[in-house]
Amino acid sequence: MSALAELRQHSDVASLKSALHRLCGEFGRIARLDILTAIHEGTTQAICFLRMERPENEQKLMKSLGVGRFGGEVVFVLNLDAPESTEDQGPSSQWAESDFLA
Repeated sequence: MSALAELRQHSDVASLKSALHRLCGEFGRIARLDILTAIHEGTTQAICFLRMERPENEQKLMKSLGVGRFGGEVVFVLNLDAPESTEDQGPSSQWAESDFLA
């Protein structure tokens, strides 16, 4: 199973953050991790913005995940395996700041 496929198995931001820290730990220290969640056509998505401490580590991570860079950050979108809810939960997107530094 690919690294991105494994990350898609998570249904919430907290478990996704933990998995990202484990995965990225193979490439070095995370300097910053922000996750924006959004609902698009009924699917919960996690838009991940990531910075590693060293640019060469970011290159290795991007190659491993098959993702790119946008505005200086490693960026990728994952559909979360979250069950749909019919009740109104407020805004369809929000920032989820990471308070954990590897």
